[in-house]
Amino acid sequence: MFGIPNRRLLALLVAGLLVLGAGCAGLGASEGGSNATATTTATAEETTVATTEAETTAASTQSGSEDDGHNHSHGDEETSTPSSASDADGTDATTTGKMTVVVAADELDLQDRDESGDGFDIANDPHTWVTDSNVTLAESLSRFDVDAQANSLSVDGTTYDESTDGTEIYYRVNGEEVDPTTVTLEDGDQVWVTVETADMNASVPGNYIDNEQQHIHGDMTVTVDGEEVDFSRSKYQSNDRYFHFEGGEGEYWHSHSSNVTLNYALDSLNGVNVTEDTITFNGTTYDSSDSGTTISIEVDGESVQPSEYYLKDGDDVQITIERTEG
Repeated sequence: MFGIPNRRLLALLVAGLLVLGAGCAGLGASEGGSNATATTTATAEETTVATTEAETTAASTQSGSEDDGHNHSHGDEETSTPSSASDADGTDATTTGKMTVVVAADELDLQDRDESGDGFDIANDPHTWVTDSNVTLAESLSRFDVDAQANSLSVDGTTYDESTDGTEIYYRVNGEEVDPTTVTLEDGDQVWVTVETADMNASVPGNYIDNEQQHIHGDMTVTVDGEEVDFSRSKYQSNDRYFHFEGGEGEYWHSHSSNVTLNYALDSLNGVNVTEDTITFNGTTYDSSDSGTTISIEVDGESVQPSEYYLKDGDDVQITIERTEG
């Protein structure tokens, strides 16, 4: 430092501190003996600390180190830089789930729309979302440039509003209809957002969704003349890759496309055929135009036309056929 050898510099520093200590002791003695004694003791301790710091500084200067002289070790404590807000509080608060957005029969590419670092990301899987903060469904969709409101959705310059005839918007989390502006996503949530329009060009059954990817599920009960159809029977199991019951389950169905109509689903089952006015079960055709025959086809309590209704996650399909002899 400034051309002075380290050992000489150290000696000068110590000598200077001793002189300063003596001066302080003298001042203390003129004002009172007890203060002088305490000051002398403190001065000796300060001299020791100063000597240690001087040695450390000299050693650092000699080695060329940029050490600031402070010990950053915390013993056995493991220290690491938090990679996210969830790590900072010592808990793993990462939340993840699945999401699919289909607008007018076309699925949005969420991976392509994803901007990393905004706190809500799509993983390597095209439908898996990950976040370390609490977000509503609307907030999460905004990360993909989708503006979601309770009765409308805007994307790529087009706004879809349920006030328009033939336009329906469905926001579902784990099969339940939700308001996107108020529901907060939780770990494991399965999200489906579907927009349908009167003039959309939807091919049926549409693009196949692999079994490992997020697909659609729901319940179905069909009752014919008071007897419930048992879809757990082998004749109804896994006959079609797009729609089926499987594993001996007779109420819980699987749909591997967002473009599967209820008409397609029923026709895929052995012995079942559906037209505009009729349903055939095991060789018997029931016609709603016949006197004494009633056919009720409902999804979530609402009457639907099978050829026009596209199955959605969480749908509860109820079909009741009754015929009385005239």
